[in-house]
Amino acid sequence: MLEKLLTLPGFIYEADGAYYYLGKWICKECTNVDETDCVTMYQMCRAGGEEKDASFYFQKIRAYSDFALDIPYNPALIRENMEKLLAGLSENGQKNLEKQIQLVETDAQ
Repeated sequence: MLEKLLTLPGFIYEADGAYYYLGKWICKECTNVDETDCVTMYQMCRAGGEEKDASFYFQKIRAYSDFALDIPYNPALIRENMEKLLAGLSENGQKNLEKQIQLVETDAQ
């Protein structure tokens, strides 16, 4: 899962009740309510088959993730932080994150 996340563009994922910006350029917690609400709306629209609305929220989440980038880019620190995050997830948290990653991969194409 680590290597896959390090190839994907930034996105906001829910893991064990918290939200994180994760991707090839970012790994940090997301605490902005407007941004985390977009994740909930994206997931609801995807589950309900509302592709147009899901696409809208997908693009918003991608933009939020780009705006959250830290400069200068530190790939070693991002990898280290992501390894720690993934290692600390519960089994259910890991499974949920894997499902979210699959959705993002599908929608990013």
